[in-house]
Amino acid sequence: MFRHEAMTGREDHARPFLLLVIALLAVLAPTPAWAMRGWYVDNTNPASSDTGPGTKTKPYRTITAALAAHRDTGVTIIVGGGPYRERVQIDANGTANSPIVVRTDGSAVVIDGADDFSQSGQWADFDGDVWLASGVNWSPVVVFADGARLTSSTASPSNLQPGEWTWVAGGGLYANVGGGSPAAHAAAVGRRPTGFLVNGRSHIFIDGFTVQRMQDKGVELIGVSSVIVKNNVIHQCGSSAIGVRSNSDHVQVYANTVSDNNHHGIEFRDGVTSSLIDNNESFSNHHVGDSWATGIYLAGSPNNRIENNRLHDNQDSGCEVQTGSNNCLVRQNMSWSNGDHGFAQLYATGTLLLNDVAWGNHTDAISIEGGSTGTLVYNCISVCSSPAPKSYCVFVDSTSTAGFNADYNVFWNLSGQSPVRYNNVTYANTAAFLAATHIGPNTFGADPRFVDAPNGDFHLDPDSPAIDDATTSIPGWDELDAEGYMRIDNPGTPNAGAGPLNYADRGALEFQTAGVLAVGDAPGASFALSAAFPNPTRQAVAFTLRLGAAAEVSFSVFDVAGREVWSERTVLPSGATTLRWPLTGASGARVPNGLYLARVERRGGDTATARFVVTR
Repeated sequence: MFRHEAMTGREDHARPFLLLVIALLAVLAPTPAWAMRGWYVDNTNPASSDTGPGTKTKPYRTITAALAAHRDTGVTIIVGGGPYRERVQIDANGTANSPIVVRTDGSAVVIDGADDFSQSGQWADFDGDVWLASGVNWSPVVVFADGARLTSSTASPSNLQPGEWTWVAGGGLYANVGGGSPAAHAAAVGRRPTGFLVNGRSHIFIDGFTVQRMQDKGVELIGVSSVIVKNNVIHQCGSSAIGVRSNSDHVQVYANTVSDNNHHGIEFRDGVTSSLIDNNESFSNHHVGDSWATGIYLAGSPNNRIENNRLHDNQDSGCEVQTGSNNCLVRQNMSWSNGDHGFAQLYATGTLLLNDVAWGNHTDAISIEGGSTGTLVYNCISVCSSPAPKSYCVFVDSTSTAGFNADYNVFWNLSGQSPVRYNNVTYANTAAFLAATHIGPNTFGADPRFVDAPNGDFHLDPDSPAIDDATTSIPGWDELDAEGYMRIDNPGTPNAGAGPLNYADRGALEFQTAGVLAVGDAPGASFALSAAFPNPTRQAVAFTLRLGAAAEVSFSVFDVAGREVWSERTVLPSGATTLRWPLTGASGARVPNGLYLARVERRGGDTATARFVVTR
């Protein structure tokens, strides 16, 4: 019942080389050391102690103590309990096959940058609704009441308005929460600068934490290499949620949720290269004072990838590629309801925007300014709904026209205004733009028919004109969409695209038709698994599973020695379902290169397998 079919003719030509790669990797693939060692931290366990031994029954009490006791490569620190009011500094190196992993045990573990000031004895009534916490003998950056950030004020303590605070050296913290003692409003005062700090280290994974209320950044990486920050929730920090800087390389910021920070959600600065920001959600970041907080921000950081992110309701732009961040790939991101642009390119050259979606941002959906030459825009859906004057689906200033090109896009201005401004000229529609510039012969202006754009659902309706109409001939085009689904051919839509797959869709999300398989299809089968896609793979691998009826299914991955490195069990509906594995093992670390076997088993005995290669 399992059919292993080649996806394209290109695979047949590459088969001898691929077989050689598989053979070599099978021989050379090392045993992952991170899979063999683990030390536990749990400050809620009565038997916990910072002197060890770090077992599950007698864990460490703090993360700092566990890291200090185990500085060797390949160590995994598994954290439960919490909250932890500590700054976690990782000052040892892992290796490519033996990274240092700091992860949770699967529970919601909180690293808290604020001290608890919810006890009545910590506050004294100062003047009316203004209260004093004299025990705050440090200068806080963030103060909270009822779970929300209060506003710092320069007013004298007696003149504080509801929701404001000020700190006076030698006096303490004065706060007006709008009535009564701050202790009755779950007051908390920022104290620790960062949740996680990695400076000058390499091969480290930080996975699964909630980091909140830091004075500065939630996670800060300085001059690092091969560090992955994944699956964390980071909010209410005094600066950015995740900040990477100072000539760092091969950093991955993956699947984090960041919000309500007093600066950018995620930022790369000062020489970050060859790195990846993917599958994150960054929203509601807001800087008090100047309006500059974006969802994702790059400055002085060339040759990076930004892909599959959801960016919305930020104070400034959703994604801003700034000065010197040249030759970046911005792919399959969704940016909506931000306070400025959806995607902004400013003083950065050679950006490729590919299959991105911009909707309902306050100003231009896609802005290309300040000498951002060589920008390319393909397969994007750009929708303006702002009544603000001079709000365009795409804006290219006169200094950024050199090398600009764009095609297979959808530019739609719901407010009835002109969709394009290019080189100081405003065009009433895409046809007028094409006639004047000869740019975008396959771009059109029409409602892209999203399922529910105001609520962030950018899946395509069945009658969307963006279905089966993209180009796949652009270097950098992804075989999987932003959710990891394969490209499929919608049988009800003529194939009007270009390139090897002329049925791919415009935008970030491929329209999925029930009962259609992308590869390895077996229409009459009650249980069938497609080939791995793509293969070899560098980021993630996907399979399509067909079930004749809903069933409980286990999906497992094994290395070349037969060891299970990952598995999940779930109930799947009848029809076609895409199974996706992000190339991470049980510890959360990326698995080594090599040959792997995927096995899918339906409860009752049916089993299907597929082999594939993981490479860099």
